[in-house]
Amino acid sequence: MINYYFDNTDELKPYTHQLEANDDTMPPDNALRIAPEFKDGFCPCEQDGKWVLVEDNREKTAFNIETKDAVKIDYLGELKAGFTLLEPFEFCKWNGEKWVVDDEQKSTFIIKQQQLNIANLLSDANNEIDILNDKIELEIATDDDKKLLKKWKFYRIQLKSIDTNKLDIELPEKP
Repeated sequence: MINYYFDNTDELKPYTHQLEANDDTMPPDNALRIAPEFKDGFCPCEQDGKWVLVEDNREKTAFNIETKDAVKIDYLGELKAGFTLLEPFEFCKWNGEKWVVDDEQKSTFIIKQQQLNIANLLSDANNEIDILNDKIELEIATDDDKKLLKKWKFYRIQLKSIDTNKLDIELPEKP
């Protein structure tokens, strides 16, 4: 005979181990003489003198469907409400069953990136214009410098006229 022990301090009473038993004794309060069934993704747990299979996601990672935060699962049973085992991806939202692309989130990100890029390009243009203006002011500018200044100013105007709230923009070519 074998005693199949369970953790009677845990609410679900999960199986812990087995030991040889004496034929002429009763099993302890935290053991059954019926062998538990084992199945991937489940843990045998004692319930009313029988083994039942309880979902076991321990050591897996679950994701909060609101915040997308990852947590290691350390408990037996179904996932807590508001969590999924499906891993989120960039620009997604939970639709009640799975992660789907959030077009608004994606568009907002693209627009912000474009605005940042244009701000950097404008900064570069302003620096070039300042240097060329310094050359003109100090009367050390060549004819090529004067032509280049006009090109940089035109480039800056083109950048400023871009509607940064659109998704598909075309950037002018740098001088």
